[in-house]
Amino acid sequence: MRKLLKTATLFGAGIVFILSTSSFAKTEDVNGMFYTSTKENFSKESQACIECHIKKTQFVVNDWKRSAHYKFKVGCYECHKSDKTNPAAYEHHGFIISTLVTPKSCAKCHPKIVKEYTASIHSHSGLIAQKAEVKAGGNFAVIVLKALGWKADKPIPHKNTSGESTWKDIVNDPVWEYAGVPKELQSPAPPAGAVVKIFANWGCYSCHGTKIKIVKKTKDRVVFDFRTWPMMGAGTINPDGSIGNCAACHPFHSFRLKIVRAGIGACGRCHESEDHPNYEMFGKSMHGAMFLSQFNEWNLDKPILKAGVDYFAPTCDSCHMGAVFKGDKMIYAPTHNPASICKWKLGMWKLVFVRKPGKPHPALPSVKYPTDGLENRKRAFAVCTQCHSKQWAANCFVGGDLSIGFLDSLRRIAFEVEKELEKQGLATPLDRKIVRNIGAMAVRPTEIAMFHYAPGYIWWDGAFKAATELVEWLESSVTPRLGADYVSKYVPWIKTYEEKLKAYKQAHHIE
Repeated sequence: MRKLLKTATLFGAGIVFILSTSSFAKTEDVNGMFYTSTKENFSKESQACIECHIKKTQFVVNDWKRSAHYKFKVGCYECHKSDKTNPAAYEHHGFIISTLVTPKSCAKCHPKIVKEYTASIHSHSGLIAQKAEVKAGGNFAVIVLKALGWKADKPIPHKNTSGESTWKDIVNDPVWEYAGVPKELQSPAPPAGAVVKIFANWGCYSCHGTKIKIVKKTKDRVVFDFRTWPMMGAGTINPDGSIGNCAACHPFHSFRLKIVRAGIGACGRCHESEDHPNYEMFGKSMHGAMFLSQFNEWNLDKPILKAGVDYFAPTCDSCHMGAVFKGDKMIYAPTHNPASICKWKLGMWKLVFVRKPGKPHPALPSVKYPTDGLENRKRAFAVCTQCHSKQWAANCFVGGDLSIGFLDSLRRIAFEVEKELEKQGLATPLDRKIVRNIGAMAVRPTEIAMFHYAPGYIWWDGAFKAATELVEWLESSVTPRLGADYVSKYVPWIKTYEEKLKAYKQAHHIE
């Protein structure tokens, strides 16, 4: 009997070994169910890809095997195939493919989703940011180079503080030959403007989306400018003419819904930091506290989630994009327009306004807002009342609405003062930085915080910061240039203070 059990155990272990080492073994999909796939289930092109890439890029293949694409027999070739009309296409072992999988590729299977997404401001965020950059002077020099007083062609040598050149160690690095380095950076002393572009693209445009540029192309290779790829921005401008990047939210190759719905990754990757700390706000809210302590108990990979059944605290996705139910009836379907619940346009440092359908975007008039703010508020109200009473939800929304007038008044003061400084010829690049910070790092985040319910971001990093930063600038920097009489129009105590200070100096013989 013991010998029989040993034989059975060895036989079972052998079966497990065979299954586990097969490229097309039984695998567990994202919903915890098992599916068996064989070579015959995939196209011959994808079979060839898998046979090679299971050895060359095992992570990619194994990640794909966890995806719904694998379950539904969508292989490598189905997503990466291209033709010679695509500037990013090249020949790879007899196939014409593109490394870039763009919304144009995804639309072949997901036309409705791509249509919703490409109509949203998210997909246009690259065009909007780049148009604004050009209008402002280009290359973000208005923020960095002008503050320093440097011209864009100022040479920046590759030297350390000891005066030692590091250029040879850069170009002799084993990775240099693989990188897409534009000509203006192939220099031991490149122009400052070209260097600043590195920070701009790896910073702002990693989220907004770069315009992907090709540095070099041969029959079997395409090399992209390292300042334009692989940033993964939501509004990427692709060589095939499409805009947007699905992988900005659905990282390849598993594309798991859980990654998006958890918020910490897909949304929090970009909606964070000082000028738009949405995810930090969410993490400090009661919603975030509940989510972060319980989300491992929920099935976030289901195609459609229902509040109180599949999750018990909202995330970015469930509020902005998720299905909305009234009882058991779905009254709003899932959407790929993240602004579907947004009444206000808050994501701008200069201006806030209520969305109107067809209203041109201030930075890019060719882009029109696809939804109406008041209709969006109806959806938002329906989202919140899945869990809360109508009064609870209404109090939160109206509190946010009525706070914006105060915040905008602070921003208007900053703009008016800056305009007067310019009129008098007394403005400096640092004034622009301060005014921008009041709008982008104080007013805008506070407006956002009012709809994300994080106490510290509403008060200490919010209204308190916005007001005090404005007053500090006016009192310490503007008053010496424009005088207390002018500044007291905005901050009345400054004139009284100046008069008291003058009297004090006279009484104590202080010049």
